[in-house]
Amino acid sequence: MFATTLAAILRERGVDVIYPCVRDLLENGLTLARFSDGEFKPQRQDITQYMAAWSKHVGLGEEECRSWLIEYCVAMLSPISRTSPSGIRHSTKSNIKYVYRSDVPFSCEHEDNFFRAQCSKDCPAYAAMIPKACGGRNETSKESALARPADVVEAQVISVKASYRDQFEIALRFIHDETKKKTKKKRIAQLLNEQGLKTRTGRRWTYGILHCELTKMKGNQVADTSNQSMDTDAE
Repeated sequence: MFATTLAAILRERGVDVIYPCVRDLLENGLTLARFSDGEFKPQRQDITQYMAAWSKHVGLGEEECRSWLIEYCVAMLSPISRTSPSGIRHSTKSNIKYVYRSDVPFSCEHEDNFFRAQCSKDCPAYAAMIPKACGGRNETSKESALARPADVVEAQVISVKASYRDQFEIALRFIHDETKKKTKKKRIAQLLNEQGLKTRTGRRWTYGILHCELTKMKGNQVADTSNQSMDTDAE
């Protein structure tokens, strides 16, 4: 259903930009049978941001992305989420807004992709994607870049921390505001995850991680106050 909807939205861009991994996720969602018992599995937020990044990558506008991705998340990702349909809709809107207003690129790891989604070397983006190699990343050749469809945006090679920097700063402001409201830490961590905001290293928020970040924030505030006092004494 969603692949048909996207084909209509894409129009002249062509359905060839619905890559095998994207089509697999569209039709099947996350296939849990591809993961071993006890193995870490991607979360709803991970798939949401991946699909939003793909939408931006193939040239869909933010509104076009919302027109299909919100209901896709409700229909296909509810089985792997404890969030209510209304909560999923709200969270998806936040994720789309974040992806479209930041520098998060669309990038996959070919057959070793995070979602265990189908992959094919015949995919028009296969050569352009930069997989993680042992101990580093491979450079994309000029020939590979020239072979891509003209409307496909080049994936940027950035570190995990850099990819989440803007989002983390939004999270810090949110934490600051909620702390002033005296919201409990456990609830703040829950709200951060519901909105798809990640930690500085791209992880889901936990009570422990939030506690550490709050400690750092208090330490920075004390340091700033101390520096201001020293500057005043010097004058």
